[in-house]
Parts: sequence; structure tokens; C-alpha cells
Amino acid sequence: MRLIGSILLLAATACRTEKALTVTNSAPVAEIKSHADGDQVLEGFVTTFWGHVSDANHSYDQLRGTWYLGTEMLCETAVPDDLGDLRCEAVLGPTDTEVALEVVDEANALGRAQVQLVVVETEAPEAEILAPVSSGIYYSDQKLTFDGLVSDAEDAAEELLVFWESDIDGVLTVADEPNPAGELVGAEYLSEGEHFLTLTAEDSTGKQHTDNVTVTVGPPNSAPDC
Repeated sequence: MRLIGSILLLAATACRTEKALTVTNSAPVAEIKSHADGDQVLEGFVTTFWGHVSDANHSYDQLRGTWYLGTEMLCETAVPDDLGDLRCEAVLGPTDTEVALEVVDEANALGRAQVQLVVVETEAPEAEILAPVSSGIYYSDQKLTFDGLVSDAEDAAEELLVFWESDIDGVLTVADEPNPAGELVGAEYLSEGEHFLTLTAEDSTGKQHTDNVTVTVGPPNSAPDC
């Protein structure tokens, strides 16, 4: 009987040992919640990505998540928040289409999710000089009227960076704050000479457009001789 009991005890111990050895670590899971395959994002604009990570046998503080753009790291590796969420803000270019979220647990098991995006190319702003005009008669002791019009397909007109520039007098501090309609109106003195004037509008993605005109500014105006 003792022999039989010993055999049964050894068998039971072996079974418990075998079961312990077969316990495996489950891989964490990553999900991208903010975007799906085929979603469109605007080129040059800040896009917020957010996703959720989880693990059957690890808590959130035992996980590490990293966002990737293709094979390049998009945002630094971080611990998910108390809900298991991870966020990343980034600016995508026209060829940046694959965004991925990877999560690793303390046993180095890996989970990954990715989406293929469509990056929509944005348009450059438009700038138009209405005044001064090349045929006008101007004097160095009289202010010239600066009148322009700017617009952009994505940004509001008043959010555009606008400036006038002369190849003689440099950047001019005049009519550089468009109203909601994109209108620019101001007046400024120019020194005597032939000026090549440019009006430049720049949007939030750094794209620019310029318009230009050449005007001649004469010496101070004098009374006519009779």
C-alpha cells in the first residue's frame, strides 16, 4: 500500500509540475481607435492619434506603448494612462501613410495595430496686390495706399501670416493683418526710387504665395512753375 501511495504521490507531483511548466504569457493587444484604414488626414496639420492597449496578465503600468510612422518612431515610448489609452500628436507629410501602435509587456511580448491613411495635400494660400499699381504717380513725401487680398482653402484669412516687402526699403510694417474677408488696407511712405513690391501670404503649413508689382516713387512733390 505504501508503494502504491508513493507512486500516486509522484504522479500527482509530476502532473502539477507539468501544468506549471505549460503556463505561458499572453501577448498584449493594441487597438487604434482614432483612425481606420482609408481615413483622410490633412498634410501639414497636427493630427491626434489615440489608441487602447490591454494585456490579460499585466496591468496598464506594466505596459509600454510606442507610435510609429512606417519604421520611424512617431512619439516617444510611454506608459498608458489609467484607462489603457495612449495618444500621439504628429504632422504628416504627403508620403506618410502607415501609422502603427506597438505595445510591449514586462515579458517582452509584443502587440501591434496599424492603419493605412490617405494624406490629402493642402493648397497654398493666394495673395493679390490691388494697390499700388505700376502706372500710378507717387512721391516720397506722400503715403502710398497698400491694398491687398489674401485667402486660403484650409486656414481662415485672419490666421495667415502676411507681409509686404520692398527691394529698397525692406519689409514694410503696413497692412499685414487681414480681416475675416482677407482684405488688407494701409498706407506708408516709400523712399525715392523704383521699388519691386511683393505681398506674401503664408499658411499654417508653411506654404506661401506672393504677388508683386513695380512702382516708381519720385522726389518730394513740388508746386508747378508758371
